[in-house]
Amino acid sequence: MSGLESVSRPQENDNINDVFEEIFLTEERVIDESYHQGLEDGRQQESVEEAFDYGHKKGSEIGREIGFYQTIATEVASQETLVASNGRALTLLKEIEVAIEKFPCDNDPNVDLLHNLQQIRNKYRRLCALLKLPYKYEQGHELTF
Repeated sequence: MSGLESVSRPQENDNINDVFEEIFLTEERVIDESYHQGLEDGRQQESVEEAFDYGHKKGSEIGREIGFYQTIATEVASQETLVASNGRALTLLKEIEVAIEKFPCDNDPNVDLLHNLQQIRNKYRRLCALLKLPYKYEQGHELTF
């Protein structure tokens, strides 16, 4: 039996070494997979932050433009002598006010924000041309608070 024991022990040692090596490699593999998954998650998080910043910037610009149109429309509506004699101007003014009120405050994927904004812009331009108003919206490139 001593001959069998000497033959079987090296095999057991080889098996134990294989098991330990597999455990060690598994740990390395899990660490490597986790590292790459964390790296990918970080890249996606950066992308989300960039998208949030871009959305915030564009939303602020659109809000400022809508606010400009609303302010001018409110001021023109308060000056009865400007619109009282012109029925088309009064109709356009009401359409602008309704379009601004209906403009969504939240990002709804089912609503075409740019189309709605372009409609407001067109109505505003027609109102300015009809009443010969010199007010033109100037987009600023820098946003300050």
